[in-house]
Amino acid sequence: MTTKKSHPQPEPSHQIMRLIRPVDRIVSYLEQGFVILALATMVILSFVQVLMRDFFAIGFGWADELLRHLVLWTGFIAGSMVTKQGRHIAIDVMSRTLPMNLRKLSEMVLTAIAILFSGFLFKVAVHFVQVEKAFGQMCEPLHTPLWVMELVFPITFCLLTIRFTIKLVEIYYRKEE
Repeated sequence: MTTKKSHPQPEPSHQIMRLIRPVDRIVSYLEQGFVILALATMVILSFVQVLMRDFFAIGFGWADELLRHLVLWTGFIAGSMVTKQGRHIAIDVMSRTLPMNLRKLSEMVLTAIAILFSGFLFKVAVHFVQVEKAFGQMCEPLHTPLWVMELVFPITFCLLTIRFTIKLVEIYYRKEE
């Protein structure tokens, strides 16, 4: 008589983290790729713009506007990257003063508040973009609707909500030392 080998079932934390990690990696790659591309574009475009103005007294009429929006986009997307790394502004006074058994709970509560706050800002940003779209203003130098340039707000707050949610799951399943 043969016996079947039983394979231990992975813990729920491993299953959930196996689902979360690929999403986190994809978001990270997209953010990093965007920031690298935007920074390279800003450096090259600024350099070319300065050369054209100084040596030929001409320039691209749309370049300054694009650079302004790229700075905004890069700053906001970098904010999401910083959140992933845990280098965002945080209230850590409680984690230092609380007893060890309450630190995890405190961290979870603060992260849940961050999820609610970034989710609320996402909702407000979506409404803002909808209002801007209804007004129909154009970013004339770029021949682009202004609301397209302002999509950075809902995108970033959505990314922050995702980041904080992933962090909350990681905290929940983290084994305490």
